[in-house]
Amino acid sequence: MSTPKDVFAEIDQRLKADPAATKEIDGAFKFDVSGADGGVWVVDCRAVEVKEGDGDADVTIAVSDEDLVAIGENSELAMQYFMLGKIQVEGDMGLAMKLQSIL
Repeated sequence: MSTPKDVFAEIDQRLKADPAATKEIDGAFKFDVSGADGGVWVVDCRAVEVKEGDGDADVTIAVSDEDLVAIGENSELAMQYFMLGKIQVEGDMGLAMKLQSIL
């Protein structure tokens, strides 16, 4: 995965391949990705879809394009990057913690 768009395409494929994986995650996540390959994406676990563009979400996550790609390649980095301040989270933190299971 080399761009955020690739990361979100992979997440979308995983969600559609196993919709039951999102049953525990009753929410939507907006990713505000900064950088040259940045943009806004919404991962909606209720609708089991990922879409590019702004939308309603329970949690908003701000992250750089490079950090998002690194997390896409190794989801265990998500918590480390959060602790280092590389990821900013607004909204339901409990719900945000469940997100790692689908990254």
